[in-house]
Amino acid sequence: MSPLSALVLQASGLHRSTAITALHHLGYSFLSEVSSNAFALDRLRSLGGVHLLICDVRVDPVARLEFLQTVAREHLAQGVVVSGELAPGTWTALAHLLQVQGMKVYWLGNDAATLERLRALLSDFQPQETSSTLPHQVEQAKEGSISEILGNGALRAYLQPKVTVATAQIYGFEVLARWQREDGQLLAPGEFLPALRRSGLLDKTLYELMRQAIEALRAHNRADLELSFNLESEQLAQTDFASTVERILRRLEMEPRNVTFELTETSPLHAPPLSLENVLRLRLLGCGLAIDDFGSGHSTLQRLVELPFTELKLDRTFLAELNNGDPRRLIVLRNALVLGKELGLKVVAEGVETANQHRQLQGLECEAGQGHLFGKPVATSELGALLRGVPARLQKTEPLPPKTDSVVRLAEQ
Repeated sequence: MSPLSALVLQASGLHRSTAITALHHLGYSFLSEVSSNAFALDRLRSLGGVHLLICDVRVDPVARLEFLQTVAREHLAQGVVVSGELAPGTWTALAHLLQVQGMKVYWLGNDAATLERLRALLSDFQPQETSSTLPHQVEQAKEGSISEILGNGALRAYLQPKVTVATAQIYGFEVLARWQREDGQLLAPGEFLPALRRSGLLDKTLYELMRQAIEALRAHNRADLELSFNLESEQLAQTDFASTVERILRRLEMEPRNVTFELTETSPLHAPPLSLENVLRLRLLGCGLAIDDFGSGHSTLQRLVELPFTELKLDRTFLAELNNGDPRRLIVLRNALVLGKELGLKVVAEGVETANQHRQLQGLECEAGQGHLFGKPVATSELGALLRGVPARLQKTEPLPPKTDSVVRLAEQ
């Protein structure tokens, strides 16, 4: 059976630390701890689900209820331990609602999630093997050659355009992983990355994606375009990570200045001294470092100060609800753009899906954008067609003239 996994959604503090320690003693070796609903959902989806969820409903119980319904509907957890007081009569209804969708439900109340309490509470909880849809040969990675497994054509690099907002011209791509099953089905990262992570194949996966993407650009004589690759914090804790990246870039004849590694804003660094050393080596090599999903977590500003970022990627939520009539969202977006510019960072707005959003970003003088409006992720075999044309939905979007008075300075707010 795969290692037991759990996620704790609770404000940081003694109670959360107690729960993490107890879960570790109960055999849960893959643990995540978060404090926001949005990040919890992102983490659960990227992992393909966990065996157990511990959820504190004392903070915004209505939002927590919606979160739990989503988890149950998407089968992102097999069991849930609910902590915190509930309004009279609501516990029975909540438990029934989640149980009919296949979840085991336990109520902790206001008790701390100590080892003794959780052991008694979960005495009848029997986690099942997670139903990973990863091809069988990858699940058996330890029995075969890693190079053969990742080089058999199943792992595919998909490239999503990153464009200059003013002109909608492509200047680079974010490289995303896809898995091509033998039956032709294409799997998203959340369906296979957990298995690769458990097998220790994240680094090999990254290097294979780098090879495919760089060779695709060279095939079209566009090695001048930039490539961005997602990086998990544990990869930076590898003693030879930066030196391996340098060897690969040299072998593939790719300029380091055209390569950026994206680090999720909320991912804690493992083995901080070693991670910082790798980050510094990558930057000295000439590679860029992006803070991804900026604005989705609680330690954003601290992370900006700690690490030598060159790029700031605004979380898609900045754009998702711009048109709901709340002027505060526009103010936050404006000042996030100012922050990035004053720190000397390239600012990339993610989740651009409509022409109106594009025009707003032009008016705000946002430097770069990414989203389905500019192009969905495409296979390397489709790269040529993408480079030759502009998506039809952009043809009527005219660049706006710069507005010198459109940016609200931090000091003015």
